[in-house]
Amino acid sequence: MSITEILRARHDGPGLLDLLGRIEASLNPDAAAHAGALAGIDPALGPDTHVVLWLIDGFAEDYRRHTPLMQADHHATLETVFPSTTATAITSILTGRHPAHHGLLGWNTRLAEPARTLTVLMAEERGADDQPARLDHRELAARVQPDRIIDRLGCPSTFIGPKWIGHAPYNRMMSEGAGFVGFDGISDLPARVAAHVRAHPGPHFTYVYWSELDHLGHEYGPGSPEVERHLKQLDLAYTATCAQLAGEDAVLLTTADHGMRPVERRLDLREAPAVQDCLRHRLTGEPRAALAHVREGREARFEAAVAQAFGDDIALLPREAWMASDTPAPTLGPGPEHPELHARAGDYLLLPAADAYLVDPPADDEGPFFRGVHGGLSAEERRIPLFLRSLANSR
Repeated sequence: MSITEILRARHDGPGLLDLLGRIEASLNPDAAAHAGALAGIDPALGPDTHVVLWLIDGFAEDYRRHTPLMQADHHATLETVFPSTTATAITSILTGRHPAHHGLLGWNTRLAEPARTLTVLMAEERGADDQPARLDHRELAARVQPDRIIDRLGCPSTFIGPKWIGHAPYNRMMSEGAGFVGFDGISDLPARVAAHVRAHPGPHFTYVYWSELDHLGHEYGPGSPEVERHLKQLDLAYTATCAQLAGEDAVLLTTADHGMRPVERRLDLREAPAVQDCLRHRLTGEPRAALAHVREGREARFEAAVAQAFGDDIALLPREAWMASDTPAPTLGPGPEHPELHARAGDYLLLPAADAYLVDPPADDEGPFFRGVHGGLSAEERRIPLFLRSLANSR
């Protein structure tokens, strides 16, 4: 199957946004939520339920073989959004909106107004001088203008995460008005979650976040002993959380933002000056799904330079080939579209070969070095598990 065929294919199973739609519809029956099909989940949800959504960053579908205790609660395999990456997927989770709607298209997103490149999770932007400037949570919110799901639920909400994340601008932007509970490490998580749920009967929405698995996958690779050891820790933490919450009128939904695949080759755009000479600014998007904004009139030169520098290692798709809205499954999801969507998407999508990733770092940064990556279109990057435990029935 060609890349264009993959882009246009309809995924037969449920997607990440179907899960968020079911949560929103259960906690606020009057909401005009996208409540797509997700078989068997509705009996566990209800208007008076405390819904706990545990997001384990980078929990790939293949990781289930290392978590036998969690595997007993496996409910479905979901497909995450594209780009299959944290900045895009978590924003979709916390807004309940597709990337086409919220407009964040990867680790870096080019904003048309102001003309800057935003690294949203770092709350950092770079202008024409390519120098980084930090944003506080209010400035970040002014850039993103998130349509937050917690504002539509009609019930209290709480964010639970590592203590260091509590004051991060992105977290503050998304959680302002909700409570925040910090914890020290994975062994501390079950008791914190259980104490919170017991103290706050439903209806209530609690979002729990854990990031270490993603870091290990990037640094050591998804098949590494380091990842496998951490998965065993997560398996025990999940079981402990369920045990401490047994009998509560709550449901624990555990999923991920994206998967992970191994890579062997790092493609560096700094080694292709003819390509760089055609760009208005550095690539945005993701190392596995880069977006190029090309200088006017240099499209043919850009295509030739990419072919000369990278050959078959880079698949180059013009914007109209991958963003067509009349396909059965638009790549960035259905609208309504963000008003800057097409400007942010640039002129071309660059998709590296299966074993490679592409970097274009600024002068003050050598860029990432990965053994595991995500962001692209492969099943390893897009397929994620959903675990479901109805705690009222688990005493």
